[in-house]
Amino acid sequence: MKITDFKKTYKKCFPVGEGWRPLVTKLVEDIIKIDKTVEISQTKEKHGGLSVQIWNGNKEVYDLIYKAEQESFKTCEHCGTKKNVTTEGGWLLTLCSVCKNARKQSHSALK
Repeated sequence: MKITDFKKTYKKCFPVGEGWRPLVTKLVEDIIKIDKTVEISQTKEKHGGLSVQIWNGNKEVYDLIYKAEQESFKTCEHCGTKKNVTTEGGWLLTLCSVCKNARKQSHSALK
């Protein structure tokens, strides 16, 4: 999908945690400034971090993607804070201490 179409579509259906929305929004806007012909084939969480797959990108675009992906490891994927963020667990999640504790409590309540 063309990056300009992705920008319209992801507002309705966001494929990763809401805390990463600002990272993806900035990334998409920065890529559009460089090259509107870039196509995004996939955006997902992988190994606890943001993963963005594209077609037709140049080095500058790939550098932007790398920067956003690295930043995701320091950003809570649930709420977007950068305080007390860790990546851990059987299914790797990048969460702040508040979101991690809330997740543990909700899972404990299910048992």
